Amino acid sequence: MVFDITSPSTFITEVSTFSISTLKKSTIKLKVVYIDGNFFVTRRNKESRWYKNLLNKNVAEIKINEKVFYGNAKELTDEKEIETVSNIKYKNNKKFEKRFGFKIRLLGEAL
Repeated sequence: MVFDITSPSTFITEVSTFSISTLKKSTIKLKVVYIDGNFFVTRRNKESRWYKNLLNKNVAEIKINEKVFYGNAKELTDEKEIETVSNIKYKNNKKFEKRFGFKIRLLGEAL
């Protein structure tokens, strides 16, 4: 899949996750980082619903150029990778805060 997105970059878009208990889709606007074909979402803690949903069910959808794509999410564990993402996402002191997040590899367009 090729996207007309500069790498690296950051943008705000809709990201959907799925509740493990109800199977309902939950959509929220998040600041997403794009690096070399991968999408990253991060937070300062693991307390949000979308974060917990991805921990339990690693499926996400991302809206790009009015199309929705689905993919697999993997929790970030590499501190260097988290630091790289934070440096792209933030230009202020937030980039120095401890972050948690996911790398999302898109697999195709959602129907």
